[in-house]
Amino acid sequence: MGYSESSEESEGYLLRQKEAQTQEIVVGLVSTYHKNVQAGIVRFGKSYRRFAKIHSGNVPIHIFHPYQRSVVLYYPDAQFVTKHGRRYVFEILDSELKDQNLIIADVIQACLAPNTSKVFFIVPREEDQDKVKGIAVTIVARLQELGVAMKEIPRTVAVFYILRSEARTSESAMNVLKASAKDRGVTI
Repeated sequence: MGYSESSEESEGYLLRQKEAQTQEIVVGLVSTYHKNVQAGIVRFGKSYRRFAKIHSGNVPIHIFHPYQRSVVLYYPDAQFVTKHGRRYVFEILDSELKDQNLIIADVIQACLAPNTSKVFFIVPREEDQDKVKGIAVTIVARLQELGVAMKEIPRTVAVFYILRSEARTSESAMNVLKASAKDRGVTI
């Protein structure tokens, strides 16, 4: 009996160890570009007083089922919440650009998130804007055609780029956001 308990304990230990290694690998999959842009977005948001809360991918947005007690937890790369409760959602599309389904998932989740006023997709190259913009425009138009109330759809869905060379540090990414967001088709 003592042998089986220690065997079970060692199996539990091995499972916990394997789970911890898996989580480290998943965290390690985020590129340096992604980390720097995410940190730059947070720094950018902190420079504005109109935002009551600023989160960097660690606080979920709850997307509730309208009739049942089920919920989808959506973790955007960054989100700002204004003093009036309106949300600005940021998604950094880096590795997702290789798979259209991942882009579609991010666009749909961002559009379904409650109290979302603006959604910003950030890509690493200017050429990537058209691909994401086409998907976003199609999904938003289809939601409108299906009768989703305009107040439920974000009033701004924008795509802009921050070059990899411009995102060497979080400070440089923040400076790009401050200096040229308007030049790149976005008003925050």
